[in-house]
Amino acid sequence: MDGWIEELWLVAIVEEVPDDEVRRWWNSKETELLDRLAATAPGFRLGTILTTVDEPQLGSPSRRVFDLMFLRGTCPQNFHPDSSAPYVLPLLGADLRSALLAAFSPQADDHPLMTAAPLSGLTEFLDKHWGARLTTHSPTEAVRVSLPATLGRQGTG
Repeated sequence: MDGWIEELWLVAIVEEVPDDEVRRWWNSKETELLDRLAATAPGFRLGTILTTVDEPQLGSPSRRVFDLMFLRGTCPQNFHPDSSAPYVLPLLGADLRSALLAAFSPQADDHPLMTAAPLSGLTEFLDKHWGARLTTHSPTEAVRVSLPATLGRQGTG
């Protein structure tokens, strides 16, 4: 089985970003503004993330944060019923902070191939950037890796 591994960062955006730029960002389209902002924004390296062709993806703190941020960015009405925008950069408040810390906490079935930063580092980053808009960002290209065929079946015994 093949997969792609890359670094994943959480970045804090304080600048205003037009709705159409946010929509393009979450739909993996080019957006010069958000690409530039994400590259220069204060960030916290969450760790590595592994993507395979299999579903569901292998578990890790970084994967759970990526999934959480994608869900909150593309379905904001599920978290804030008064949200009028179909896509957002989630605002860091108490609810998002709690959800991020829970998602980033190690779990027994986390795959060891995906490294993660210490939870205390994420806590410090979130406390320092309270009120900013957050998104995930991969500053480097994904690297293709060959994985054992049994990798995706671990823990399903």
